[in-house]
Amino acid sequence: MMNYLELFYAVGTQLSRLVSGRLLTETQIKAASAHAVGKYFADFLPEPKDERAARERVEEAQGHISKATAIIGQLQAELGSQTQQLDTVLKELDEKKKLAHRYSVLAATGQEQFSAFKAEMESALRAELHMQSEKGRRLRRTASAILWIMSLVLGAALGTYFKEVVSWLRTIAA
Repeated sequence: MMNYLELFYAVGTQLSRLVSGRLLTETQIKAASAHAVGKYFADFLPEPKDERAARERVEEAQGHISKATAIIGQLQAELGSQTQQLDTVLKELDEKKKLAHRYSVLAATGQEQFSAFKAEMESALRAELHMQSEKGRRLRRTASAILWIMSLVLGAALGTYFKEVVSWLRTIAA
């Protein structure tokens, strides 16, 4: 029975279309025209408020994302430089720690051991200095004597020459 009703309805709509001269229903005409108009004139038609608000929110979010990306890049660069600075500080601390350990070992030696070591070093240093002073002593004395004699002769010559220059200047000035 349902099939007959559906068939009767379909036949009735087709007959009404033929009688009225319409090939499409109103909803079909609106759907087809909306797609055709939307396809060619969509840029000129006003967009709904919800779509415009959503588009503006998306654009605003993209702007925030680009700013956040720039800030994150700056933070990463700053953290990289701080990491390098901390590495250099750690190296310096390690060197100072080694030096402090060395001094603590020296300080840990007993006072008696240190005084004995000091006395031994003093005697060895004095012996070495005495050997160095004896080595080439005659050569130094000879060179010193030659320089002393040369300075005496040169001083005497300059003294005599100075007297002659002064007497020559007096004759010119007079």
